[in-house]
Amino acid sequence: MEVIRGFVRDKSGHILIQALIIIPIIYIALFLPFSFAVVQHKRSVLDDVLDYSLQRAAVEGGLTTRLRQELLDVLEERGFDRTEISVMPASFVERVRGEIIEISIAVPGHSGILSGVKAIGGEPPPEDWQMSASGSIMSEKLP
Repeated sequence: MEVIRGFVRDKSGHILIQALIIIPIIYIALFLPFSFAVVQHKRSVLDDVLDYSLQRAAVEGGLTTRLRQELLDVLEERGFDRTEISVMPASFVERVRGEIIEISIAVPGHSGILSGVKAIGGEPPPEDWQMSASGSIMSEKLP
């Protein structure tokens, strides 16, 4: 080992080997938790919007066109692409008090954010992976 202008220079290559070992560990430690947090946040947003939509649909007697537009607007404000959001049922079917209203929301998972899973030996989700939230509630609309 020799010292050149205050820098230690190792001719044996140990520093290169150490760097090749440490860099992937740092990548996993820093970026993989962030990737999982982003996916968890998306899931949480879907659940919140679904709960709000179910409560409104119970009062209005189903998923009205206005409620559907509001749902899409909120998801778009939260960072989802409006063209990739799938909301079921596709059309309004009025439900009276006591009938069940079901709503399902699906968005692409964009698994590219989880590509770091390969670094720890796992398989990331496929490209067509979708995150979905669905629920049901009893209608409160009077006939």
